[in-house]
Amino acid sequence: MIFRSLSLYVCALFAISFFFPQLTHAQNFQTQSRHCNNPDASVALRIEACGWLIQSGQLPDKGYGIVYRLRGMAYIDGEDYDLAVADLTQAIAHDPKRVSNYLDRAYAHSFRNYNGLAMDDYNQAIAIDPYNAEAYFYRAGLFIDKKQVDLAILDYRAAVRLDPDDAYGLNSLAWLLAVNPDKAERRGAEAIIFAQRALDVNPDDYEIWDTLAAAYVEDGQGDKALDAYLKAQEIGGQDRIEMDQIWLKENGYYFGQTDGAGGEETIKSLKECIAASCQMHSELW
Repeated sequence: MIFRSLSLYVCALFAISFFFPQLTHAQNFQTQSRHCNNPDASVALRIEACGWLIQSGQLPDKGYGIVYRLRGMAYIDGEDYDLAVADLTQAIAHDPKRVSNYLDRAYAHSFRNYNGLAMDDYNQAIAIDPYNAEAYFYRAGLFIDKKQVDLAILDYRAAVRLDPDDAYGLNSLAWLLAVNPDKAERRGAEAIIFAQRALDVNPDDYEIWDTLAAAYVEDGQGDKALDAYLKAQEIGGQDRIEMDQIWLKENGYYFGQTDGAGGEETIKSLKECIAASCQMHSELW
């Protein structure tokens, strides 16, 4: 039906809402549900829609948990972490067995620099679901912040055992095994295996090639280490080469221009670094 004037259209909408209020409410509920659950919608629209649903009083108990979580995620995207924590706490109250509620709240806590609370949430997530790879992966990061490398390695091992195709987990484990600040605990040969598995998943990640190079250095395979570092530079391009030149210069191996151009002088400094068993950027663990 085509309305010939705006006034007729407005009258028609009013008639529908007056004579069929349940129909219009249902349509509005459906629209707000769609906006609330649309990660591509604006943060403001998602927050408004989820709030409408909460105020509607029409949700089942676990439905409130879902909507509070969705609004909490919107607050995270909007970088309002205090309100995110508040909503995710409500989500947990309505659905205390849903692991994602704890993972999301831990994520928000981390941005608030409340790592102790984040650790509590990751622990709770693992207690509910000990097969959740994501919880182990992110808890490992907190252990690194606390300089508990041995516990971080255990968690990364659990994460890649549960999700063997996670390139991030494989690379993180390989990196710690290769550059462990406790040199007696380094495992170069094992680090090579995990780095190569990560490259099987994502061969175009220069950071994984860096990890493989560091693992080769630790394992005494200098030629392969050089090839891996050069591959990382090839993938990372000028910015990566310049970053390496700066590191090599700061550590006394490179004396040329930090221009990201590469060349023989950069390669020469890399060889000298490898011969001295140095691992570029190994302070970043």
